[in-house]
Amino acid sequence: MLPLAFLTGEKPAPAADHLDPPARTNPNSDSTPDFAADIADLYVTHDDDVVTMTVTFGGPSSPQLPAFYDPNVRYTISVSNQPPRQTTDIPIVFSFGRESGTSDGAFGVRVKNVPGVDGDIIGSVERIIEKDGVRVFAGLVDDPFFFDSQGLTDTRRTGALSFRNDRDFFGAQNITAFVIEIPRDRLENGANELEFWTFSERLGGQFNG
Repeated sequence: MLPLAFLTGEKPAPAADHLDPPARTNPNSDSTPDFAADIADLYVTHDDDVVTMTVTFGGPSSPQLPAFYDPNVRYTISVSNQPPRQTTDIPIVFSFGRESGTSDGAFGVRVKNVPGVDGDIIGSVERIIEKDGVRVFAGLVDDPFFFDSQGLTDTRRTGALSFRNDRDFFGAQNITAFVIEIPRDRLENGANELEFWTFSERLGGQFNG
């Protein structure tokens, strides 16, 4: 599970969660890591009208590798808009699947429980899908997280801060992401703060919604 948070007053928020837990997602610890279920980051941004939520997973990975679309993994963005802040008031659920009736057809994405949307949002990956004022994208992207991994190693080794802003371990890496833009007033509940977190679930078999 990866928590984040914001607003309506601005607050700093934790994010990065790559290769965690190591026993299931880090290839240094597991010979068959579960990349598709490995959430990396949750980003939430907003303006006066729209909230944009981005979840990245399955990375960092080589640019030569494809995106991770696993029909047996379900992803949820939980939104809390009233006390208690740890309970989900709006669960927005993403899942992937093959084209209907095929075992090797094109992948699509389904998004459930989106406030103000009639039914589910369904469409192809790697393109923007629009429905009832909401926009969704799922696909392979350049990993947006920035971190100087060598700087961390040097800092631990020497005890002196050794981070550099021109050295980004994630700069040449890809990652799979889904993004949803939704009108802000569909999430807000008066003056209550909004809290966001995300988690993945590996299912026992094909998820049929």
